[in-house]
Amino acid sequence: MEILILLSLLLFAFGTVKFKGATIYVNINTGTVESPTWTPIGGQREATFDRGKGTIDTTDKDSGGNEEHLPDDKNWSISFGAFLIEGNPGFVALEAAYNADELKQFQFLTRAFEYMGKATVESLSIVGAKGDAAVASFTLKGSGALSKTAIG
Repeated sequence: MEILILLSLLLFAFGTVKFKGATIYVNINTGTVESPTWTPIGGQREATFDRGKGTIDTTDKDSGGNEEHLPDDKNWSISFGAFLIEGNPGFVALEAAYNADELKQFQFLTRAFEYMGKATVESLSIVGAKGDAAVASFTLKGSGALSKTAIG
């Protein structure tokens, strides 16, 4: 009961107020699962956290011309862009995970919550345009369950 009251107070304090998108951040664990070291990927400009759910088609001749389905497995991904800072420890760790085909633990922080899970670096793009700063974009594909913890 006390935990529910505390969570309600946190949601009231943080969850009912608009906040700047600049406070949302993606970090990579450069430590271990048992003793995480959360390292920011430097130069971040924007981040998108997508959650989805697959469906199983159950449409049959008795569906009256309407599609029917059942909910199936959940999925999640994080995509974000940053200025290219090649010596940044977070960028170095992310690129190393991509090159090694390894699952890494990532953290998506909002003002009120920490979302955490393991993901594969699905894509890593670098763009350099004349008259503009070099930028990188990343897509992380979640693997397994995602945790959500109130901050504060």
